[in-house]
Amino acid sequence: MPVIAKSAGQPVHVEQFDTDFDNPFDSDTPRGSHWLLTTCIAGVAGTLVVGAALLGFIGSNGYSNDAYASINSRETVRGNGGSAGFLESVALKPFGEVSYDETPEVSGEFVVPERGLEGEANYPGINSGDLPYGDGRTVVLDAELAVASVNAENITTISKTPPPEPVDETIRLAKGRTLVDEIVSRGVTRDAAQALVASIEPIFPTRQFKEGAEFELTLEQQQDFYGRYVIFPVRLAFKPGPTENILVEADEDGHFAARIDGEKQGTASRYANYDHFRTKARVGSSLYATAKDYKVPDYITAELTRVFAYDVDFQRQVKASDSFEVFYGNPLTGSSKKRKVLHYAQLTLGGKTKTYYRFTTADGSTEYYDENGRSATRSLLKTPVSGFKLTSGYGMRRHPLLGYNKMHMGVDFGAPFGTPIRAAGNAKVEIAGRFGAYGIAVKLKHSGKYETLYGHMSRLADGIRAGASVRQGQVIGYVGATGRATGPHLHYEVRVANRPMNPMRVKASGGRQLAGKDLKSFQNLKTRIIAMMKVAPSGTRVAQAQQ
Repeated sequence: MPVIAKSAGQPVHVEQFDTDFDNPFDSDTPRGSHWLLTTCIAGVAGTLVVGAALLGFIGSNGYSNDAYASINSRETVRGNGGSAGFLESVALKPFGEVSYDETPEVSGEFVVPERGLEGEANYPGINSGDLPYGDGRTVVLDAELAVASVNAENITTISKTPPPEPVDETIRLAKGRTLVDEIVSRGVTRDAAQALVASIEPIFPTRQFKEGAEFELTLEQQQDFYGRYVIFPVRLAFKPGPTENILVEADEDGHFAARIDGEKQGTASRYANYDHFRTKARVGSSLYATAKDYKVPDYITAELTRVFAYDVDFQRQVKASDSFEVFYGNPLTGSSKKRKVLHYAQLTLGGKTKTYYRFTTADGSTEYYDENGRSATRSLLKTPVSGFKLTSGYGMRRHPLLGYNKMHMGVDFGAPFGTPIRAAGNAKVEIAGRFGAYGIAVKLKHSGKYETLYGHMSRLADGIRAGASVRQGQVIGYVGATGRATGPHLHYEVRVANRPMNPMRVKASGGRQLAGKDLKSFQNLKTRIIAMMKVAPSGTRVAQAQQ
């Protein structure tokens, strides 16, 4: 039944349901809910008790006498009602009629009314006797404050002041010192110094720097990743010759770019003496014509075709859309340093790329090897003459002089008079000299069952005679038109067990595979060649700069 308190106010009536959904002691409530609700109520009760205790402590220290009395009044109410009163209030069903007085009187003590918002503060002061500590006197706490020690080495200080102005310095290259060494001695990191000097290489080889050479260097203090100021080179200038000034400048990302003042980016110095060159181009009208346009020496182009002569039919397979790349220069091994050699050769035919590197093995044998260390050399060359044009293939044809169809036992390569003819493989000379309709000819006996014949020569090479031994690629004669011929060309035949074969379809056996120390040395040389290629100028650019 509802509880009605005596009050001067009017009672408020709210409809009351038979079932109390909020009563945790209702027997109709499931047992699972009993435990949850009991726990919640216990938590709320504990919170109220602790909060009241804290409020009493704080109030006794910070409130006025009347406020303190108000708290005591509430404690009295709590004391009179006790826990039974609290539980009774919990047990009451909601939505009953409740009346209240605006100014209740409880145990002879009056609750201090709430302070209004208007007027001045009207709380009475507090005297020393009301303080809960000391003998009627205020206790003053006196203590010293100490700052915890810190490790200054672990603190990054970012200055708000602007960095110092850039500094210009003049470097005069000392004997036995490199430009990198001189820049590092100014407080620059070695990585930054090496990057700066490497940027010069494409337009002027740094190996040409000599003792006493002068450089104007500008240094600037910049913040690194950790906010510290470090010395960084932002500009370098020097004169390789009386009419040229080379500048190296750093961009906002710290990357260096070198150029000749007043010239287009990438222009090479006219005072540079380069010893290694790189050329990459499309074949175009012909491999030889394009290579010549790019200032590639003829003997380097001839070496390129010789390297691929085992695998490529240059007359039929190479198209205008195909491309080639060569890297050549002074030898990286051996005693001679003046005769340039082909270090790297690449052909891309029909979208397929093949690459070879020049390498000398521990036994002194120099050959070209692919990226896996397998030699380009085969037992037989497909094309024993360079700069050729296939003028007649293998098979039946109408003979240009006899006027009737006749089996053509080999292939004809059109080439200028005097073009060198090379041995297709290691062999012993069987015939060397006049040989009927073949004119001046050479016949070679190779290992196994292979034989090759070379006809219509203008003359034999020195030392070529019957019984002599020749190695693959050795010059055995020169293109001519002797015998039954209408013009200068090479007639080339291949026989297997004395039966003629189409030279363009002969599949020769593979070459040497590097292993062990030779393979490791080859891999190191290959890495070195690739690094050199990145900074090597093209022969065309150097030739244009030197005009």
